[in-house]
Amino acid sequence: MKSSRCGMTITRKIAIAIPLLLIIATGVYVALGSSRPSVPGNGPQTTSSSLSTGTALSNSEARQPNSILDLFGNFSQMTITTSYVDFYDGEVQDQAASHFSYAVLGQALLNSTNHYKVEFTNLDDKTSEIAWFNQQGSVDRVDVLGDKNYTRPTATVYTQTFIASFSLVLSLSYNTTVLAELQRTAEGVQSIGPTQMDVITYDLAAPSSSYSNFTVKIATVPGANVKLAVYSYQQFPSTSNTLFEVTSVTRA
Repeated sequence: MKSSRCGMTITRKIAIAIPLLLIIATGVYVALGSSRPSVPGNGPQTTSSSLSTGTALSNSEARQPNSILDLFGNFSQMTITTSYVDFYDGEVQDQAASHFSYAVLGQALLNSTNHYKVEFTNLDDKTSEIAWFNQQGSVDRVDVLGDKNYTRPTATVYTQTFIASFSLVLSLSYNTTVLAELQRTAEGVQSIGPTQMDVITYDLAAPSSSYSNFTVKIATVPGANVKLAVYSYQQFPSTSNTLFEVTSVTRA
């Protein structure tokens, strides 16, 4: 019964979160990489939290991170907030908010293959799970804390909301189509959790038929050529507004 209740809870979370992510990501390509998932085995596991994860970009590598593993490789911890409000005739009809975090735990062996272990937490209901990412960025196993372990395809169901949420960071960070519609309005140093970052703000030059307001903030870590979208606010005329914000981030 416990497993059944947990599964129903996950389904409800996805039902709420996925429409929210689709709204926030309008016009945005989610860069998860092009690899296909593989089928895991049930081999032994050994942990080693001292190993690095992902691909950290050096100062000479001004390239776009192309998978969620690159995000983990450059930022060991992150907390985000997503929310939306829908209006009709000036009155609120629907609204929701989500608060998620991840922490990179290190690497471990699963079926004799290195996997990156990342703990995701839903800060609203205080639930956590540990996802085992293979070298292609797909989840082969998830350990739902307080429940049990799941392998594919069930592992995908338990992790898809978290992965989609944090993948927004990648897609917004390097979306030239979105930034082309905005103008640079401010720049300054800002502390986002324990990390000081140089933040550039982009705003809509004037309201249009599509947007009443559109603001994006792109940050870079001093000494690193890695962009990070830390804020996005979209207001659609008389219908809805959406918010995405990185509230804390830690360099790997």
